[in-house]
Amino acid sequence: MVLEDPEEDDALSSSRYRYDVFLSFRGADTRHGVTDRLYRELVLNGVRTFRDEEGLEGGEEISSGLLDAIDDSAAAVAVISERYTDSRWCLEELAYIVERRKLLLPVFYNVDPSNVRRQAGPFEPDFQTLKEKYGEEKVDRWRKAMEKAGGISGWDSRVRDEAELIQSLVKRILTKLKNTPLGVAKYPVGLERHFEELKRIVDVNSKGVLISGFYGMGGIGKTTLAKALYNKLVVHFRRRSFVPKIREASRMEGGLESLQAKLISNLTSSKESGQQIENVGAGIDLIRSLAFEEPVLIVLDDVDDLRQIKALAGSRDWFYEGTRIIVTTRDKEVLPESIVNVFYEVKELTSPEALQLFSFHAFGRDKPNKSLKGEAEEIVALTGGLPLALEVFGSFLYDKRRKEEWQDALQKLRWIRPPSLQDVLMISFNALDDQEKCVFLDIACFFVQMKMTREDAIYILRGCGLNPEITIKVLTAKSLLKIIEDGILWMHDQIRDMGREIVLRENYDHPSMRSRLWDRNEILTVLKNKKGTRNIQGIALDMGKREEISTTARLRHYFMMHRSFQSAFAYFREMCKKCFPRKQDNDKVVTLQTTCFTQMVDLRLLQINYVALDGGFKHIPAELKWLQWKGCPLKTFPFDGCPQDLAVLDLPESKITSMLEQRHSKKQLAKKLLVMDLRDCYDLTDIPDLSGFDILEKLILVRCKGLLKIHKSVGDLTKLKYLNLSDSSNLLEFPSDVSGLKCLETLVLSGCSKLKELPTDLSGMRSLKELCIDYTAIKQLPQSIFRLAKLENFSLKDCSALEQLPDCIGELRSLKNIALDGSAIKGLPDSIESWTELEKLSLGFCKSLTTLPDTIGNLRSLTHLFLGCSSLTQLTASVGHLSRLKCLSLNLCKHLSQLPDTIGGLSSLVSLDLEGTAIEEVPSQVGALNMLEKLEMRSCRSIKTLPESMGNMLSLTDLFLDNTMITTLPESIGMLERLHTLRLSECTQLRQLPASLGKLKSLVCFVMPDTGVTELPLEFGMLTSLTSLIMRKELNRGQPLKHIVLPESFANLCSLKEMDAHAWGFSGSISDNFERLSSLEELNLGRNNFSSLPSSLRGLVLLKKLDLSHCNKLIYLPPLPSSLIELNMANCTALERIYDLTDVEGLKELNFTSCSNLVDIPGLQVLKSLRSLFLGGCKACLPAVRRRIGKVALKHLYHLSVPGSEIPRWFAQEISHFSAPKNREIRGIIFAAVVSLDSVNPGNIPLPALVDIKGRLLRLEDAIHTTVLNLMGVPDTSEDQLYLIRFPEFKPMVRMIKEGDRIDILLRDPPDFPGLSLKKRGIYLVFENDDDCDGNEEWLEESQKLAKFLSSL
Repeated sequence: MVLEDPEEDDALSSSRYRYDVFLSFRGADTRHGVTDRLYRELVLNGVRTFRDEEGLEGGEEISSGLLDAIDDSAAAVAVISERYTDSRWCLEELAYIVERRKLLLPVFYNVDPSNVRRQAGPFEPDFQTLKEKYGEEKVDRWRKAMEKAGGISGWDSRVRDEAELIQSLVKRILTKLKNTPLGVAKYPVGLERHFEELKRIVDVNSKGVLISGFYGMGGIGKTTLAKALYNKLVVHFRRRSFVPKIREASRMEGGLESLQAKLISNLTSSKESGQQIENVGAGIDLIRSLAFEEPVLIVLDDVDDLRQIKALAGSRDWFYEGTRIIVTTRDKEVLPESIVNVFYEVKELTSPEALQLFSFHAFGRDKPNKSLKGEAEEIVALTGGLPLALEVFGSFLYDKRRKEEWQDALQKLRWIRPPSLQDVLMISFNALDDQEKCVFLDIACFFVQMKMTREDAIYILRGCGLNPEITIKVLTAKSLLKIIEDGILWMHDQIRDMGREIVLRENYDHPSMRSRLWDRNEILTVLKNKKGTRNIQGIALDMGKREEISTTARLRHYFMMHRSFQSAFAYFREMCKKCFPRKQDNDKVVTLQTTCFTQMVDLRLLQINYVALDGGFKHIPAELKWLQWKGCPLKTFPFDGCPQDLAVLDLPESKITSMLEQRHSKKQLAKKLLVMDLRDCYDLTDIPDLSGFDILEKLILVRCKGLLKIHKSVGDLTKLKYLNLSDSSNLLEFPSDVSGLKCLETLVLSGCSKLKELPTDLSGMRSLKELCIDYTAIKQLPQSIFRLAKLENFSLKDCSALEQLPDCIGELRSLKNIALDGSAIKGLPDSIESWTELEKLSLGFCKSLTTLPDTIGNLRSLTHLFLGCSSLTQLTASVGHLSRLKCLSLNLCKHLSQLPDTIGGLSSLVSLDLEGTAIEEVPSQVGALNMLEKLEMRSCRSIKTLPESMGNMLSLTDLFLDNTMITTLPESIGMLERLHTLRLSECTQLRQLPASLGKLKSLVCFVMPDTGVTELPLEFGMLTSLTSLIMRKELNRGQPLKHIVLPESFANLCSLKEMDAHAWGFSGSISDNFERLSSLEELNLGRNNFSSLPSSLRGLVLLKKLDLSHCNKLIYLPPLPSSLIELNMANCTALERIYDLTDVEGLKELNFTSCSNLVDIPGLQVLKSLRSLFLGGCKACLPAVRRRIGKVALKHLYHLSVPGSEIPRWFAQEISHFSAPKNREIRGIIFAAVVSLDSVNPGNIPLPALVDIKGRLLRLEDAIHTTVLNLMGVPDTSEDQLYLIRFPEFKPMVRMIKEGDRIDILLRDPPDFPGLSLKKRGIYLVFENDDDCDGNEEWLEESQKLAKFLSSL
C-alpha cells in the first residue's frame, strides 16, 4: 500500500516505502490526545504509520532514525498546535518533510492557518526566540516550511469537531492509498535477502529461457516474493503477465481455459476480460504464437497440478530467448525438470527478520517495546518464522499492552507446539467476539470466493442485524481480512481455509448439519434429497453460464473460420435454441423444489445463480436476508411469499419482464429491503410501485434496455441513497416529482441516450453528491439545479444537445469535479466564480467553446483544468491566479496562438500540455513554474525559440518538443538537473545542441530522430545516466549527410542500453574504446560511412541486437559478442569477410541480404538456434553456405531466402486434398516460392518484405484462412530468389487444416509491387516424427532433405 498522488510527488508512485504516513506533532500538546486517536484510527484502517514513541528531551539532537523514517514514508501529517514552534525538533521535521517534497497533510489544532502561514499569533514570539538562538539562516528555513504548511488546505479543528476531523483526514489518506499493480506485503521484511540470492538466477541479461520454481509451505511468502520480483523485472519486458490463484481458478468449470484467456489477454495488453478459448489445446497454440516472437515475463502463482503448467507454460521451446517464468507451488513434485530448470526453496524468515516483521504488526515499528521484548522474542520463536503467522498473531496483540495479556497469548502458543499454522491462526479467531466470528465465517465461506466488495457485504450483513462497518475494521486490523483494489474483500487462502475448516468441523459427515455450504456437490445432494436443517445459515450455489456462452461462441467461431453448409446449420440451430427455447432444451438446467428449503428456518444467505425453482416462494425461509439469483428464468418475479425480512434482493441477468404487484406481499417484502439489484435485466419493461419501501437505500437498474419509464413512486423513496440507471438506453421518462429523494447521494443516468430532461424541481434531492448524465439527450438543466447544495461531482460528458449552463449553476458551492467533455457548451457563466471548492474542470472536445470567463481565476481550489481539443482562441489572463492548479491541458487547441504573461502565477503547476497548439512564443514567465515536472509542446509548429528562463524550471523531468520549428535550445537547459526525458523528434530546423546539455546528469532518455543536428557536442559523454539514445535519420538524397566522427567522450556513456544512430554519416573508423559502452543491448549503426569496426566490439557483453545494414564501406566484420541474438548486415555491398560466428551460437536472426561480395559465413553450421536466415542476392557466398548449413540448423529455421530458381522436387504446387498419415498429426507447413523483381525498385529504397504472395486454406472451395507469406530479405536485384517459410503447428494455417482441405499459393492481383513475378511455388507438409529426434541428425528426415537440396543449388 502506497500513497498515490503523482502531482504532489513523483516518488509516491513507488512501492518501496516502509510507512504510508509519518506523524509530526508536539508531544506535550497532543501525544495523548488528538494525535493518539488519529494514530489508532490510521492503524485500524491498515495505514502504516510512524509515530516517534520516545520523544526528544531538551538539548538532544534530532535522530537520524527520525529523518530516515521521513524518507521512508510516502506522506506526512503535521499536527500543528500552539506549542508546535517552541520545539525546534518539530520545525526540523517539518522543514525536512517540505524539502523532501513529501505529500504534506496539515492539521491545524486550535490554531489559525493564516497564523501558521505568516508565523503570527502564538508563533511570533517563538520565532523571535529561535532567531536569536539559532540565527537567521536556519530560522528562515523553518519559516518557509511553516509558510508552506499554512498555505495548504488542511484540517482545522476550530471548524470541525475532533471525531469528524479524524474521519475526514483518514478518508483522504485512504483515497490516496492504493495497492501497486502487484501490491507486495505491507512490510516487505526479508525480501532483499531473497533478491540477493535470486539476482544471479533471474538476471535478465543472461541467455536462454528460464522457468523458475519457487516452492515452500503455505504462508511462507512465495506469492509475496514472486510479486516483488515481478515488480523488479517488469520494466524489462513489453509482454508480461501475473496469473494469480491458479489452484483455486483451475477447479472451476472451464478453469484452465479461463486461466489461458487471462494469460493471453495480459500478453496482448488487451483491455477486454479475455477472449473465448475453445479448448486447452487451442489456448496452448495462442500462447505459443504470442511467446514465440519476443521474450515475455510470466508468473504462475499457486500451482498444484502438472496439467496447469502444461496448459500455460508446457515447454521451454514455446518461448523466445530471454523469457523469464516464475512458478510458485507448495508441492515441489508438480515441478517437472523437463520444464522447470531452476528450483528455489522459499524458507522461513531468519530470527531477526521474524522479530522485525512481528514488531511492525504488534507495535507499529521495527522493534519491540523494551518491556515486552522477551515475550516478543519467544512468540517469534514459537511461530516458526512463518510471515503469515507473524502478521496475524502480531496484529492480534497490537492493542494489548499489559504483560498479563501477552503471557496469556504465549501460553496458548506453547500448548500447540510444534506450531501448526492453522492452530496459530485459530488463536486470533478465538479472540473474536461472536458477531466478529459470524462475519468472519460469512466472508471466508462465501464473500471472498464471490470477490464481493466491502460495500455490498456491509449491506448484506446489516440486513442480518450485524454491525459490519466496525467488525470489518476489526478483522482488517487483525490481518484476518484485507480490502484490495476496487474495495474487494480478500483473504490469504490459509486464513480462508481456516474459516472453512471451522465450519467443516461442525459435522464432517453430514453437510446438512453445518452452518454454511459452498461446495456445489454437497449443496445439490442436500437440496435434492431435502435434507436441509435449521443449522444451515448460508448456501452459495453458482451453476454459472459459461457452458452456454462457450457453446454459442464456439459454433460461431467455427462457422466464421470454416464456412460450410454443416457449420452454418450447426450455428443456426444453436441460435434458434437460444431464441426459441423448448422444454427439452432446458433439461440441463438445474431445477430445485422450493420445498427443499422448508426445514432451513435459520437460513440467512442464499445464492442460487442460474438455477430454476419449482414451487411457491412461501417455502423460502422467512429469516432469509440475502437472495442472489443471477439468471433467474422467471418472466414475472413473484413478490408473493417473498421472505419478509429480506434485506438484499439481487437478480441481475434475469429474464424478468415485470414484477407482480400484489399489495399485501409487496408491503411484506418492503419492510426491510435495503438493496434491489436488477442490472442487465434486458427484458424488464417496468418496475413495480415501490411505495412503502421505506428503508430501500440502493436501486440498480443498469442496462435495463426495455425500460421506457420509471415508476413515479421512486421519487418518494425517502431513504434511497444510490440510484443507477446507466445504459438503460430506451428510457424516456424520469419521475417528475423527486421531492422524496432527500437522502439520495448518487444518481447515475449516463447512457440513457433518449432521456431529454431532468425533473423541473430538484430541490428535494438536497443530499445529492454525485450526478452523472453523460451521453443523454438533455438540452438544458432546470433552474432548480442550484438547489443541489451538496453536489460534489457532476458529469455531463457528450451531452451533445446541451449548449449552455444556467447562471444559477454558480450556486453549486460544494462542487469539486465537473466534466463537460464533448458537450455542445458554448461558454461558462461568470457565476462559476462561486465554485470555490472546485478541483477539476474538464472541457475537452468542446468544439463550440472559444473563450473562458475572467471569473475562472477565482477558482482558488482548482487543481486540474482540461481544455484539450476545444476551439479556444485565447486563455484569459485570470488563469494565472489559479495558484493551486497542478495540471493544465491545452493539447490540440489549434486556434490558441499565445499564452498569457500571467502563466508564471501557476506556482503549483506540475503538468502543462500544449501539444498541437498554434502558440508562437513561450513567454519568459514560464521560468517561474518551479514546480513544473512535465512540459509537452509536440507539434507546436509556430514555436522557433525557447526562453532562457526555462532553466529555472528546476523540477522539470519531461520535456517534449517533437515536430516543432525550434532552431536552438537555450544554453540554460543545462540547469534542468532533474530532467529525465528529452524528446526532439523531427525538429528539422534544429542544427546543433548546446554544450550545456552535458550537465543533464539525470537524463535517461534522449529521443532526437530526424533533426537537423549533424554533430554531437564534446560534452555529450557527460550524460552518464543516459540509457536510451534515439537519433536516427532517414536517408535524404537532396542533402548529402555531413561526415562526422563520434566524440571521444561518447565512450563514457556507460549506462547506455539502446542506441539508434542510423544514417548519421559516421565516417572513418569507430574508436576502440567503444567497448566501454558496456550496458548496450541494442545498437543500430546502419547506413553510416565507417570503413571498419573495432575488435573490441566483442566486449559489449550484453548486446542482443546489432544493425549495420547499408554500411557500404564496411569490408570486414570483427568478432561479435556471444550475447548477440539478431544481426542485420543487409546491403553491406563492400563486405567481404566476417569473423567466425561459432561463439555466437544463440543467434536467431541473421541477415546478409545483398552482401554480394561476401564469400563465406564461417560458423554458420553451429547456429542451432537460428530461426531466420536471409541470403538473397548473396551468390558469391552460396557455395560456402551449401557446405556449412546443417540439418540440425534447418530444424528451427522458419524464414530462409537464397538465390535460386528451383524449389525442392518433393514440394507440391498445391495440396489438393489434405490427408494425414495414420496416427501422425501435422506439425507444420513449409511454403516455397521463387520470385523476381523485374522492374527497378522506385527510388532505390530497399523493400523490407514482399507482401503480395499469400497462402490459402480452402474448404469446399471457400477460403477459410488466408495469410501473407511475408517474404523478408529482399535483395536489390532482378535475379530469381528462393524463399522458404515454415509455419509451425501453433499457427492458424496449421491448426485449422482438416481432412479434405486444399492449400495453395497465389499472387495478389494486382500486386502492390508491379514488377513482382511469382515463377514457381510449392508446399510441403511436416508431420509428427518427421523432425522430432533431438541430437540424432540421421533421423531428421525433412531437414536432411532440405540440407541436401540447398547443397545442390
